[in-house]
Amino acid sequence: MTKVSVAGGCLAWGGLTRSPCLADPKPARPSSSTAPTAGASNAPVVVVAPAVSADVDPRAPAWIYVVEILRRAGVFFELLPPAELPNLSRRPKCVVVLAGNVPLGSNEREALAAWVKQGGALLGIGGVSTLPEVFGVSGETPLSEGWMKVVAADHPVTAHLRSSLHVFGGYAMKRGAGAVLAEVSSGKQGAQGSAVLENRFGQGRAMVLGPDLLFSIVHIQQGLPVFQDGHPSPDDSAPINEGILKAEDGLVLDWQRDRTPLPPDNKPVFLEPISDELREIVLRGVFHLAREQGVALPVLWYWPRGLKAVGHISHDSDGNDPQKAAALLEVMNRCKIKSTWCMLYPGGYPRQFYRALAEQGYEIALHYDARTGGKETSWSKDNFLLQHRWLLKEAGLRELAGNKNHFTRWEGRLDLYRWCEATGLVYDQSRGPSKQGTIGFPLGGSQPYFPLDDEAATPRFFRVMEVNMLTQDLVVVCPAEYGKPLLDSARRHHGVAHFLFHPAHIQKPGVADTIAALVDYGRAQEMEWWTNEQICRWESLRREVEARFTPSGAVALRASRPVSQATLLVLKPAQGPRAITINGRAVKTDPWTLYGFEFQGVTTDLAGEVHLHMG
Repeated sequence: MTKVSVAGGCLAWGGLTRSPCLADPKPARPSSSTAPTAGASNAPVVVVAPAVSADVDPRAPAWIYVVEILRRAGVFFELLPPAELPNLSRRPKCVVVLAGNVPLGSNEREALAAWVKQGGALLGIGGVSTLPEVFGVSGETPLSEGWMKVVAADHPVTAHLRSSLHVFGGYAMKRGAGAVLAEVSSGKQGAQGSAVLENRFGQGRAMVLGPDLLFSIVHIQQGLPVFQDGHPSPDDSAPINEGILKAEDGLVLDWQRDRTPLPPDNKPVFLEPISDELREIVLRGVFHLAREQGVALPVLWYWPRGLKAVGHISHDSDGNDPQKAAALLEVMNRCKIKSTWCMLYPGGYPRQFYRALAEQGYEIALHYDARTGGKETSWSKDNFLLQHRWLLKEAGLRELAGNKNHFTRWEGRLDLYRWCEATGLVYDQSRGPSKQGTIGFPLGGSQPYFPLDDEAATPRFFRVMEVNMLTQDLVVVCPAEYGKPLLDSARRHHGVAHFLFHPAHIQKPGVADTIAALVDYGRAQEMEWWTNEQICRWESLRREVEARFTPSGAVALRASRPVSQATLLVLKPAQGPRAITINGRAVKTDPWTLYGFEFQGVTTDLAGEVHLHMG
């Protein structure tokens, strides 16, 4: 057996020895290197992602983001240098993923083409990587920006997609022998052509996603550098040019094409998480190729106990009114959920209130103020560090896990993540709407993610998880009826539905009842409500799992710390279900559907080493 970098390793390629999200006195920090720490030869998914200079393609630093997509999805994979492609014929069946428009040499092209022709499965993202014949493409035109349109609505890779599928970079392709599943257009003067093609090549199968989905996801999530106001929406629903620099000022989505009217007032919001669907197209491509070519593919499900998604409620202490805080705490206790309280500098709450929060299982986080504009409340690393120290002392804590910026303040592009790393904070939740017209998913999707430092000489993942916010204060900022469809969008993509409720508004008519109704609705949708630290802790535990594969279909899963009630999925082959054993015993599996693909699911505790066999 050989060890494989998993879905796991929170940020390092091969797994962690400790979680960065646990409230230990000195939590271990994961490596943020993009170099693999463990080799392997039998993983079911092989990623080819060589370093390509931004001088060759300015979007190339984002191509390594395929690693984060696979890790978050729980897909077991390994990295393979292009020079090793001639050795593919010696390994078990697998899906090869070309991350970006990879510049392959002649020997590598010939080896990969021969491997596909003999029955291999190949997925290209962002171009044909000098293999047009393999992908069934006869030409391609550079694409700066566009929107994909599904033309094969019954194909598993493109079925039931609901968003505008806004993409940036890559290519619009001209069909050769391949079958077109989706097209792309960027307007009258822009590139037009095929976006997704599938091709039978000999005994094998290849699929190409022409638009650069990897760069598109990073671009939507991390946005443009914020040094000035963004452009407001033409309908005045999102006046983001009010003179306060914030996350939305870096927004790259389109006011007209990417928003959806939402009842009861039919105001436009970003209801559909575009970046989630772009992730899913990549994953669907992997699942489809694996199923059609008979690749045994295990997946570690997103959440414990088979949960479909997770809800999260946070509170920002604006005004620091202890009476309103107590009233909100009473509401949350009646709802029987735990939430995350973000504390605004200066002032804070009485020490006994912090103690009550901690004793009752609530989370205390920072609410960094760079909105007020004073000497200690303006945008700077020194002020961030000062406010972090203040809250530790004020609340009597040894450490904090995370932060949300007051008024979603933001400047630059990635500086805040560097500041979080400097303080030991392991998550942020500042990226979300401050206006009704930006409610929903303006800056990414529902999936928690690790941002990419694509500005570094060697791109790396930050040791900070981002959890996007969907809306502030139902009833006050927008109709209470917005809550259910926003939660439904997050649940549909198995992510996090994050709602913000300020203590300052809790005594306003309808707010407390709306919180209770939202919590009940989430539970009815098979969701649990967690603190942000719980989300981060679970994701870190899950990503620590390592795997070793054998050519016969056996997998040894190793968890350095117990992962309770984890759900393992095995892709169901086209010819029928597999016989699944765990530690030598046959297990009954439950039918499971993920992005339209049938899986066999089983929930079990992962502790030490667990042996899975897929017959």
